[in-house]
Amino acid sequence: MRIMVVYGREPDVNVHQLIAASKKLGNETISTSIMNLSASVGVDGSKFWIKNRELLHIDICFLRSLGPGKHEQITRRISLIEHLEQAGTHVINSPHAFRTARNKYATYCALTNVGIKVPTTFVTENATLAYHISKQFGAFICKPMIGSMGYGSMKFDNPDLAYNAFRLLERIGQPIFIQEYLAKPGRDIRAFVLGKRVLASIYRTALHGEWKTNVSQGGYVEAVDLPSEIEALAFKAAQKLGLEYAGIDIAETPQGPVVLEVNSSPSWQGLQKATNMRVAEHIIRYAIKKAKN
Repeated sequence: MRIMVVYGREPDVNVHQLIAASKKLGNETISTSIMNLSASVGVDGSKFWIKNRELLHIDICFLRSLGPGKHEQITRRISLIEHLEQAGTHVINSPHAFRTARNKYATYCALTNVGIKVPTTFVTENATLAYHISKQFGAFICKPMIGSMGYGSMKFDNPDLAYNAFRLLERIGQPIFIQEYLAKPGRDIRAFVLGKRVLASIYRTALHGEWKTNVSQGGYVEAVDLPSEIEALAFKAAQKLGLEYAGIDIAETPQGPVVLEVNSSPSWQGLQKATNMRVAEHIIRYAIKKAKN
């Protein structure tokens, strides 16, 4: 198999582990920043390049990031990966599923359409309207609509304090994305879905006095065997979005389990630490089997 791993500006530890696992299993493996990919289409068919070197047929492409950029740059990168997919490469996760899951607004819409509970969320570009809506929430979170690892997420109890953040977002042309803060037992669940099963799951517990459970924010992890109904919920969320592998974050609330986020290029370092599982190797084996079928 010829396998390519596509990352954003720089490869992270997950990318390095995918590359190492792919090579270990005997695959010809290359990697590149998505910003270095180019393509042409015309009477001679489709051709692709990494920098100035033409890219020969790739069996499997792991899409890990679209990288930073302006709207036109991100649009070009998405279109190029879709082009690669149309040319016969199996892209994991597919560009459509990847970008839907990256957009929290689109994710929540898709999940609620199949009856999956998500936090009550309000999206706008109007700071004054956000201010009035936030008064209905009590404690609430303001977070980036597209983001990960808890970066940029802020918890507020006071709408007047939040209004300053809303005004700044409005001024710089960014959407305002607010949602209710859910009562939970100081932890949440990360279920790692691969194919048609939950590969493994962990509890992520926030540091004392903190509310973010993300591993990147110092959250403590421990392996957990989930009840079958929560595993089914995680799989249903991934399946609805068309994801072949995903990290599903679930809060245990008095009203039952609520899906907080769906990650289309999840990090598995916390999962690996808690379970000693070689996650990258499982992903590569799954992808090879899927491509062969």
